[in-house]
Amino acid sequence: MKFHTIADILAAQQRAAERFTAAVSNLNEAQIHFRPAENDWTIAEIAEHVSIVNGGMLRITHKLLKQAEAEPRPAPEDLNLGYTFSLDDPPLKFQAPDGVCPKGGVSISDALATIKTAVDGFGEIQSRLEAVDLTERTFPHPALGPISAYRWMILLGEHQDLHRRQIERVKAAAGFPEN
Repeated sequence: MKFHTIADILAAQQRAAERFTAAVSNLNEAQIHFRPAENDWTIAEIAEHVSIVNGGMLRITHKLLKQAEAEPRPAPEDLNLGYTFSLDDPPLKFQAPDGVCPKGGVSISDALATIKTAVDGFGEIQSRLEAVDLTERTFPHPALGPISAYRWMILLGEHQDLHRRQIERVKAAAGFPEN
C-alpha cells in the first residue's frame, strides 16, 4: 500500500486500532494475564505497551509539527510513502526501551481508551498536518534512527499490527486458557 495523503495514513492508523481492539476483546482475566514463556509479555502487558507508545508517537508528531509550522513549507502534493516494513517479514525482535515497557496494573479497557485517545488526537490535528511539509522534520527512533513525522505516523499503525500479531501468537501458545 502507498500512502499518498495524511488521510491515507490516519485511515490506516484507525484500521490498525480497530484490528488491535478486536484482538484483545472478549478475553477473560486468565487469558489476558497468560504468560506463554518466562520473558514473554502477557496480552495485558502488550496492550499497555501499545498505549504508551501511541501516546509517545502523538507527542513526537506534535513536536515535529510545531517545528514545521515555525518555518512553514507547503506540504507535498503526494506523499508516495510505503510501509516501513512488511508484516510478512517483520523486523527482528526489538527490546523496547524502559520508558515504554509495561509496568502492570493497566486494564485492557484503560489501554484501549488511551490507544483511542492517541489515534483520535491525530485526527484532531489532521488539517495542520496537511498544511505543512513534514518530510525534513525527524526524530530518532531507538531502532530505526531518525525518521520523519510522516514515518512516525505510519509506524503507529504498523506497531499496533505487529503487536496484534504478537497477541495472536500468545493466543495460539500451548496452555492458553480456554474461555
